Amino acid sequence: MRWLDPADQARLKGLGLSPRRAAAPSAPGRHRTLARGFTRDFAQHRPYAPGDEARAIDWKAYARLDRYFVREYRAEDRVSLVVLLDASASMTFAGAGRPAKLDVARRAAAALAWLTVSQGDEAGLIPVGAEDPAGVAPRAGAGHLAALDEGLSAVRPGAETDLAAALEGAAARLPRRAAVAVISDLMGDPARVLKALRRLTAGRRELFVLRVIDPDERDFPYEGALLVEGLEGGTVTLDAGETAPAYRAAFAQQDEAYRSALRRLAIPYAVAATDAPWTSALSHLLAT
Repeated sequence: MRWLDPADQARLKGLGLSPRRAAAPSAPGRHRTLARGFTRDFAQHRPYAPGDEARAIDWKAYARLDRYFVREYRAEDRVSLVVLLDASASMTFAGAGRPAKLDVARRAAAALAWLTVSQGDEAGLIPVGAEDPAGVAPRAGAGHLAALDEGLSAVRPGAETDLAAALEGAAARLPRRAAVAVISDLMGDPARVLKALRRLTAGRRELFVLRVIDPDERDFPYEGALLVEGLEGGTVTLDAGETAPAYRAAFAQQDEAYRSALRRLAIPYAVAATDAPWTSALSHLLAT
């Protein structure tokens, strides 16, 4: 995969998408990987084929038969993970010597898809704020990862985007029962964005939120007179020294608004900064 190399796969080994609340002990067969209350019925074994994930192998069958077999489940009982990837213009920002936020987001999206498919579930992609919002429909199977990888490469950032409105629009395209991962810089009015995030949890959907930021957006390390050109339009001239304290305070306030609200809603949340390993942030997200 272009967006998930073997080294990152090794770092993510052992991770899985788990429910926030364990299934009731009295409910055998309850799905325990993506979302609460989903059932997965075993359908059949099939011989192992190159490209199948090791975790899909039925090791008990191997112990009895000395051959590798993969467990398959009925397609209608699979859980779908849909990644809502923010591709608005602000995601193209990259500080000196660091990758663009969008590229880090692509890698995290590829990792979530890989982990999901490895569990025998389905993964799909909806670009939010992109030039072409077509995306990739959820499917299962190791072969689907190539389509997701191509879909991530094909994402082209859009122009000015109202993130809250874009998330609201994406909500209408989601399966009724799904796990949803939003990967975004969350640059927008926190109150409206949080309202849109709450809508994504409608029905029996489970939501994960990964925020991607560049440290320059958080720390504002600039000096002197600045001509700031917005990635989503507009320019402004300012004095960095005078602006920095208010800017940092506003960013911290926005960050705390997201953290506290999502904590109250019991929605897993993590922040990936482009100057740190994104795999660590993803591990934190899945452990929340």
